[in-house]
Amino acid sequence: MSNPATRRLFSAAALFTLLAVAMGSVVCATQSGFECGHWPGCDANALLPNGPLTAALFKNPWIEMVHRTSAILAGPTALIAAVVAARRRDAGALVKVLPWVAVAGAIVAGYVGRGVVIGQRFPAWVSAADLGSALAAMMATLVAAVAVRRAAPGTPAVWAPSRQARLAWSAVGVLLVMHLVSLYAAGPGSYTRCMSWPVWGLLSADAAGSLPLQYARFALAGLAALLIVAAFAAGPRARAAQASVALLVIVAALGAFIRVTGTDDLGAPYSVATVALLWTLTLLAARGSLLRSHTRTIPSVDAVATSRP
Repeated sequence: MSNPATRRLFSAAALFTLLAVAMGSVVCATQSGFECGHWPGCDANALLPNGPLTAALFKNPWIEMVHRTSAILAGPTALIAAVVAARRRDAGALVKVLPWVAVAGAIVAGYVGRGVVIGQRFPAWVSAADLGSALAAMMATLVAAVAVRRAAPGTPAVWAPSRQARLAWSAVGVLLVMHLVSLYAAGPGSYTRCMSWPVWGLLSADAAGSLPLQYARFALAGLAALLIVAAFAAGPRARAAQASVALLVIVAALGAFIRVTGTDDLGAPYSVATVALLWTLTLLAARGSLLRSHTRTIPSVDAVATSRP
C-alpha cells in the first residue's frame, strides 16, 4: 500500500473531499445554493453578479458550481480508493473501511444537497445528517491517506495514539458536536447554521432557535479551544499543532470582527477557516495515532523474561 500511485490516489480523495466541504461552507455563507435553479447543472444564463468583490462573494452561481464539481469528484475518487484497498491484502482495516465511510457520506450529502436545490424542505435532523456525513467523509479520507503514507512495505500502519493525538481527537469530537448543535440552535436563515464558531455573543437571527443550545455552543467552543491549546502544549514542534493554534486565533479574530461590525462580509473566510481548523486537528490526531510498524518498540524476549517475578 505504500507505492506512489496508491498514495496519490488516497491523497486526491482527501483533497477533493476537503474542497467539497470547504466550498459547501462557502455556499452556505454566501447564500449561493439556490443560484443555479436545478441540479446537477446550472442555468446557461447564470453569470457572475456585477459589482465589487463583496458582491461576487454573495449569491454567486459559480461558487455553487465549484462546490458541486468538487463533490462530484470526491465520491468516485473515494470509491476507487475503496476498491483498490479491498484488492490489497496488505491494507490495514482503516484503509479498507474508511474510504467506504467517505462514499456513504458523499451519497447522503449529494442526496440532501440535490433535494435542497430543487426545493425540498428537510427537518433539522436531516440537515444534521447531511453535515455529519460530509464531515465524516472529510475526516475518513484524511485518516486513510495518512494510514497509507505511514504503511511500511507489505505491512499496515500501527494504531498507537500519543497523548497529543488523544487530545486532538477529543478536540475533534467536541467540534463535531458543536457544529451539529449549531443546526438546532440557529434561527431561520441564520449564519449560525453554516460552519462557524460562536461569534462572541448571541445573534438576533437565532431568536427562534433553542436558547439552551446557543449557550451550549459557547461551552463546547471553550472546551474545544482548551483542548487545542493542550494538544499544542503536548507537542509544540508538530506543524499541524502549530497550524491548529494559528487557525484558532484566526477563527477567534474573525468571529470578533463579525460580532463588533455586525456584518457577515467575512462569512466566507470565517467558514473556510473553521473547516481548515477541523481538518488540521484531524491531521494532527491521525499523524499522532498512526505509526509505521517497524517504529513500534517491541520488548525483547530477554527483557520480558527478566521482568517476570
